[in-house]
Amino acid sequence: MPSAGECAGEEFAAFAGIGTLTSYLVLFISFYFATYKKDRKAPNTRKTLRRMSQAPLPDPHAIASASHSMQAQATGSKRANGATTRSRKA
Repeated sequence: MPSAGECAGEEFAAFAGIGTLTSYLVLFISFYFATYKKDRKAPNTRKTLRRMSQAPLPDPHAIASASHSMQAQATGSKRANGATTRSRKA
């Protein structure tokens, strides 16, 4: 307790610290139960692998073109062949 012994702190600071640490403990316990103590059955590894192998793959050309267009918007300039230019001014 704050009044026990020789302590150079304020009582309000001690109670605020106790409240803060208690709230951290409650939040951690709720996180633990929500994350690790789920009552659902774990999926079968073979079924999961089968679902992953049947999933469609993303188109690499669409990803590359989206990446280039985002870079062009960020720099604000574009060359005729689609390559972005950088300003030498810093």
